[in-house]
Amino acid sequence: MSSEYVEHKAPEPRISSMKNSAITQLCFLAALAACLQLNAGDPIQSFPPPESEGGWPSLLPKRGEPSEAEKKVIREKSGVDWDVLRDAWEYTRKPGGDSGFVVIRHGMIVGEWYQGGDRDSTYNIYSSSKSYTTAAFGILLADIKAGELSKFGDLTLDTKVFNKKYLPEALPLDDPRKAHIKLRHLLSMNAGFAAKSPPTDAPIEWSLGKIAGSPMAQLEAAPGEKFLYSNGGAAHLLPLFERVAGRDLFPFMKERVFDPIGLKNVRWEQIGGKGHLGPYSQGYSGVITTAREHARFCQLALHRGVWLGRRIIPDEYYEFAWTAIPADPEYGGMWWIYRVPELVVWTRGARKNNGYVVPSLDLIFVRVGDQTSDHFPKDFERELAKKVIAAVKK
Repeated sequence: MSSEYVEHKAPEPRISSMKNSAITQLCFLAALAACLQLNAGDPIQSFPPPESEGGWPSLLPKRGEPSEAEKKVIREKSGVDWDVLRDAWEYTRKPGGDSGFVVIRHGMIVGEWYQGGDRDSTYNIYSSSKSYTTAAFGILLADIKAGELSKFGDLTLDTKVFNKKYLPEALPLDDPRKAHIKLRHLLSMNAGFAAKSPPTDAPIEWSLGKIAGSPMAQLEAAPGEKFLYSNGGAAHLLPLFERVAGRDLFPFMKERVFDPIGLKNVRWEQIGGKGHLGPYSQGYSGVITTAREHARFCQLALHRGVWLGRRIIPDEYYEFAWTAIPADPEYGGMWWIYRVPELVVWTRGARKNNGYVVPSLDLIFVRVGDQTSDHFPKDFERELAKKVIAAVKK
């Protein structure tokens, strides 16, 4: 009770004052509640529950194309012209094959199409998986910086890792230059390894150059000198991650990322084992998921690792992953980087299984499919980004 009420001696004025104050307070609380309700709605839109619990909020009708009235609502609420967006879908489905395309703005689905499948259809997103792998390393490095995993407390992006502590499997080194390979080189495709992919049999030994005739025994360039898109080079990350984290990539990501963001429909293909090194989650490929689920990973990236107010992936990771390496202006930490002219960062997989993030427009979109890349026009990814961005009117 305020001091002015204590000073009142006449009972009726005091009651009247209290009534007025109560009304004022109730009005304030009602207004505050309205604000809180509005704010509470924002993260629900931006960070959807799992698909089994409702999933992404959508501005689309349950069936068929939106009516003119519904298109108007889409434009008013999201600033997106649905008809222009449909042209982008026509562009992405034209090469044929099964495919899916989902566009999300302000945390709401504004466009979603499928050909030969539906929202539950899963696809191998191939090299888009690499962005998941570097995110796992981003979390791991933050753990180490926070004082966890003291045995590996010296591990940073600039730690040389071809040694007994981190990659004993690589010893002895067939090329002395490998001793200068840093973790950042492996995470950004400029360690110097040839642009080759491991075979099905003994993939890790082959990548380490321990199989007769493997082109990975010798480097093609000095570490940090040249961008070489090498799955064989990226394969070195698999035993390195398990040694430091104490477990494989998939269970680590399931606990630290997938479960917290509601990404349930996902698995990661395994390689190696059966008498050879491994098995390991493939790392450089092999994440199998849906368009909507990959969109969750992209939405997490849009918010630079924060989901419902909780830090999932450190911001420092995105500073690294979304900064182009000196050897290639369009490649970072296993994310691709475009300006069209808006900044577009994207995961890139074979058969055009890609996820795009446009931070300045609060926009993400995912394209999945099984058609081989030779059926697509040149600069398909860049042109698709331009077409989707052209649909954003405000």
